Amino acid sequence: MIDTVIFDLGKVLVEYDWESYLKQFCFDEKTFQVLADAIFLSEAWILGDQGAVTPEEWLQCFLQNAPHNEKEVRQVFEGLAGCIHKFPYTDRLIAHFREKGCRIYYLSNYSEGLYEMTKEELGFINSFDGGVFSYKEKCIKPEEKIYKTLLTRYNIKPENAIFFDDRPENVEAAKMLGIQGVVFTPEVAEEYLG
Repeated sequence: MIDTVIFDLGKVLVEYDWESYLKQFCFDEKTFQVLADAIFLSEAWILGDQGAVTPEEWLQCFLQNAPHNEKEVRQVFEGLAGCIHKFPYTDRLIAHFREKGCRIYYLSNYSEGLYEMTKEELGFINSFDGGVFSYKEKCIKPEEKIYKTLLTRYNIKPENAIFFDDRPENVEAAKMLGIQGVVFTPEVAEEYLG
């Protein structure tokens, strides 16, 4: 019987839309691509999720990736919170599982720098029973270690848990440990809230 729900955050409970955010700056096409590659599509972004760099080091990585666009990199970095917005259904989805008596956790690839900028938007996780951010554990999904950390820390029985994530490889990794997994889309939320 399912008594535990584990949520990814980005593209599940919060919108992570860096492209729309970056377009708001109205950079020319070349600058847009330089900044996309230097920040959001860079190895440095993953280093942040892995907790391998401090927020200041994270910024320095981005600056090194686009040395001729320092002003623009700083501008984009300072407003990174603009990438993250809670979905309209988030509170209702959490309440749906709470009403069923489920324990609720998060398991998210997230950097310290982005967390510091978005913790207000993520305030709803304070009502959760716990969770794991990748930057704190120095490992990311779909690595087995991060799932085992969550299971062990909160004494979660895999067979009683369901995991929602937008990335199929992360769902598959959860299934390998005996957790039921669902590749999340907004339609999935509608099915549960129907």
